[in-house]
Amino acid sequence: MNRIFIDANIFTYFLTNHPRHGEVCVEFMEEIEEGKRIGFISPLVIDEVIYVLMIQKMKETTSIRDVAALKRKMLRDNSIWKDCLNPVEIFFKYIDQLTALGNLEILNIEYSTSKIALEISREHFLFPRDALHAACCKAHGITNIATNDRDFERTPWLSVWKP
Repeated sequence: MNRIFIDANIFTYFLTNHPRHGEVCVEFMEEIEEGKRIGFISPLVIDEVIYVLMIQKMKETTSIRDVAALKRKMLRDNSIWKDCLNPVEIFFKYIDQLTALGNLEILNIEYSTSKIALEISREHFLFPRDALHAACCKAHGITNIATNDRDFERTPWLSVWKP
């Protein structure tokens, strides 16, 4: 399990000190930092993490819990928007650090990978984003995934590490 695709929820648990999964995700990410495991992500993982970090930051600073209302408030107030980008900047610095160490690789998603994702979605009943993650793994010969998403257990070529 040295080469492993890291799903967005692992990063969000790690970065937000999740009450249930935070500690074990910190330990997992330390293994990536130390080079005991080599991590792989795609731009889709980055997108998911950014979105969650921004919404969580907004929830911390307001009493609003409805995501649509949070988005409207964020877009009306430039200072709130900028404040919500602070954890995103921390995330990018962390990704830059891991890639500079050679312990994390960001995989590109080619059109051909999207076609693989369609087949995976059809065969294993995965929604598009998860199917693209699984297709990235398949296209790059990655057989392990770190996630808290049970849906990946339906992909027979992936061994699932869960927090």
